Order: sequence, then C-alpha cells, then structure tokens
Amino acid sequence: MATAIAKKANEKVSTKETNVNSISIKAIEKKVTADKKTEQAKPIEKKIEEPVKKVEEPVLTLEQKIEKVENLKTLVDKRERLELSRKKLQSFVVGANQFSENIVLTDENGNTFKTSNTEVFTKVVEAINTTLIGKISEIEKQIQF
Repeated sequence: MATAIAKKANEKVSTKETNVNSISIKAIEKKVTADKKTEQAKPIEKKIEEPVKKVEEPVLTLEQKIEKVENLKTLVDKRERLELSRKKLQSFVVGANQFSENIVLTDENGNTFKTSNTEVFTKVVEAINTTLIGKISEIEKQIQF
C-alpha cells in the first residue's frame, strides 16, 4: 500500500484533468519545483577548525619599554600639535570682502609673496587642512601598544 502511494506521488500529475483540479495541480507543481530549487541553492557549510597559532610577543627589557613609551609620547605630542594647527586653521573665516584676507609667504632669503585673493586664500587653507588631516592619520596609525 505504501509503495503504491509512493509511486503515485513520484508520477507526474497530468494537467489535463478537470479545470478545477488543474489549477490546484499546477500550483502544487510550481511549489514542488520551487522547493527543489531552494534545496539545491543552499550551500553546504562545513566547519573546518584550524589550529590556533599563538603569537608570542618578545619580552621587552625595561629600557626597551621606556624607549617605546618615549616614542609614543613623541607621536602623541606631534598629533596634538597638528590637531591644534588644524583647529586654528578652521577658525579662519573667508569674508565677502575680497581683500580682507592675506597670505604672505617668505623664504629663507627674505623674499616674500603676498596675495589677498579670496579664491587663492580659500584653496590654500583647504590644501593645508587636507595635509594636516593626512599627517594626523599617519601618526595615529603609528601609535601602537
């Protein structure tokens, strides 16, 4: 009896039966094929356990620890100076008056260049800000314990 039911379940159901039954049969066939597709689409997950490798850090002497702390302090001081410069730079306000801002560049020979163009002033401030942000992020990457 069970084998007869199993054979009937495995047989393809004809869609040429009565109209009422054909709609429900088609819906059942679509559901069965959709279920098979989802079963095939599921990836097989295998857990592979890899041995955990312990990274042994070298034991530092007292002098090496002190040197590392001093290097970290130097990096932190540089970062703080750069942050202070960046904050001070952000306090500049470019006004509507095109001649209210000035930039003066002086080289080691005493030669100077002065401009009061607002567009030049704005671009120089943006370039300095971008450079400061880059330097700050470089220093932050170097700060490691």
